Amino acid sequence: MTVSFRMLLPMLLLYTAGLGRTETVLRVYIFQRHGDRTPKVLVPAQLTDLGYAQMFLTGNHFRERYVSAGSSRRISGISTDFVELGQLEASAPDDDVIQTSGLAFLQGLYPPVGSTMATETLRNGSSVQAPLNGYQLIPIQTLQVGQDSENNPRLQSTTSCSKAVISSNNFFSSAEYQSLLRSTKPLYESLAPSVNQTFQPEQLSYKNAFVIWDLLHVALIHNSTTTFPASSILTDAVMQELLGLANSHEFNLTYNASDPIRAIAGKSLAGQVLTALN
Repeated sequence: MTVSFRMLLPMLLLYTAGLGRTETVLRVYIFQRHGDRTPKVLVPAQLTDLGYAQMFLTGNHFRERYVSAGSSRRISGISTDFVELGQLEASAPDDDVIQTSGLAFLQGLYPPVGSTMATETLRNGSSVQAPLNGYQLIPIQTLQVGQDSENNPRLQSTTSCSKAVISSNNFFSSAEYQSLLRSTKPLYESLAPSVNQTFQPEQLSYKNAFVIWDLLHVALIHNSTTTFPASSILTDAVMQELLGLANSHEFNLTYNASDPIRAIAGKSLAGQVLTALN
């Protein structure tokens, strides 16, 4: 039975197969985000070693669930050790963070097979061993949708729909946005000691809610206490509030109940999923 595997926007996985007598899975889409990366505001954003490890482990999780020979959920007919490219398709936007996340995921899904299994004997009797202990090469199709998205501070800016972008920009003139801009100004201004090497004073506002939170979030994961001293300002409660504001900022830029075009990216994805499931 043919098995398909797809990664889309940023990574979307599609399996097609039967799973034994009592359960049959016809199609499964997994919408997978990228791994940990450097801040969006520090272009170009790059996948970190932590992000690499996260994506490899995620791929390995799906390997154990759907590919490994001993799994009760193993896809019927799928190759367990050597990847068969006819059973797998992968695609991701033209973005370094997402593409490298996809490569790491696929490494976990089909890891190197080892020197013994990766040795081929030629007609003349000589042997050739695959590089990197049997590393398996899996191509990723490049999509133009979402191009360079991890270097862009706004989600909607990567869409190809001009009407969606116009709708998204309408949020900045809404009463909700103006209210949040005013009410959160003291909070963002209080962050100056932590972000003044990256943001100018006039940039410290709800308008930049996501990239400000993103910078601080990454710093609290990666920066040493010497380069980024612990601050009484950045308490867990403050970081949670900044995350909530960042989420509301991005949500309102990509969805509005009275203006459906703003959610065109999500609708396009939903359409792709429905098409595949049908």
